[in-house]
Amino acid sequence: MKTGKKIVIGVIVYFLAWAVAVWLIGTEITKKTEGNRIAFMNRMTSQIKDTGSTQPGDIVSPFKKEDIPTEIEVIKAENLEKINNMGGDNTYYRTIKDESGQITDIVVYRYDRPSDYKIIILAEISIVVAVIPLLIFAIVVNKKILKPFREFSEYPAKLSKGLTNEGLPETKNRIFGKYVWGMNMLNDKLSSDRKQIDRLMYDRKQFISVLAHGIKTPVANIKLYSEAIETGLYRNGEADPADKKVAEKIGKNADEIAKLVGGILDDPGSLRSSFEPDISTFYLKDISDRITEDFQNRLNVINIPFEVELTGNPIVESDFEALIRCLSQLVENAIKYGDNTGIKLKLYRQDDTVFMGIVNKGATLTKEEIPFVFNCYWRGSNSKDKEGSGIGLYEARSIIKALGGDIMMKIENGETEVLIYLN
Repeated sequence: MKTGKKIVIGVIVYFLAWAVAVWLIGTEITKKTEGNRIAFMNRMTSQIKDTGSTQPGDIVSPFKKEDIPTEIEVIKAENLEKINNMGGDNTYYRTIKDESGQITDIVVYRYDRPSDYKIIILAEISIVVAVIPLLIFAIVVNKKILKPFREFSEYPAKLSKGLTNEGLPETKNRIFGKYVWGMNMLNDKLSSDRKQIDRLMYDRKQFISVLAHGIKTPVANIKLYSEAIETGLYRNGEADPADKKVAEKIGKNADEIAKLVGGILDDPGSLRSSFEPDISTFYLKDISDRITEDFQNRLNVINIPFEVELTGNPIVESDFEALIRCLSQLVENAIKYGDNTGIKLKLYRQDDTVFMGIVNKGATLTKEEIPFVFNCYWRGSNSKDKEGSGIGLYEARSIIKALGGDIMMKIENGETEVLIYLN
């Protein structure tokens, strides 16, 4: 049976059992209290008939305080109209008859509290007893369902946008156990698909480059041959009008092919057109909170110190998710290529420019390689034996440029800093 159904059935059974128990206990208490009062009044009425005394005396010994009336009054039968002005829920009447069966006196018994006052106390106690499990239930629901749900609710959106490579932490929670397992499988599948797509794009670029270069040389030769025919080189310098006309057409087509090949070589695999900014307003601290939330646990597990250097908290107007995507790529690179001594996130504003940087130490590039790090499919000398496709920094720079900024890298004293700036 599903856990949710068990909880619902358990709650229903509890309250049904509670209601039945209250009803049975309340009925028993009422019967007992009412029975004791009736027994006392019957004995007291007999005593009054025999002795005329309204003092209970020894009669009270087997009874409890709540069974004894606070006032006992004997009224003659001829004063019955007086009884009409008495009464109430706590007042009882008993009659005294003579030998002929005629009513001579009426005994009035008054109590401070009704016979079912214990039911009221029982009801109040039972309400407390009912509220306690409800509070426990609410706390358990919040801890086991609502809190994990709030933590998990943003994960699918991050996953769909490629903003996380980290799976959800494993949990013993039976309610979300299968969900976590399924989402982590989906994350692994999407991660594998992205790597496959990157490899295919790289292979496509390589294939197009080889093909374009292979076409470029024959086209150049065709162009030379067409010019030779057009000038009559093969006819002792006397060009035939028909040959010249055909040669011109061949040359024109060769120029078109050369132009197409040049365009392919200039940008064989651009990613620029896929990004459309979604501008919003947020605080710079929101960036640090999100990056910390996404990476702190993972960095703790692999023992890499993580530090945030936030100067001020200015308002930023840009694409929040796009910036998180770019900074996440930079942190991933720092983890991959750093020496695990620490990663720092720097966030500050200077004049009208916002700066966001990732700093780490480790296997850095040479300064001669820095101009190429943001090229599509380019991989540096420090990428040996490390997975990657060479499009992460290229894509990050494309996004930042679309947001009106730029990204740069500098290497000093074995420390690498990749800095994003937005105007």
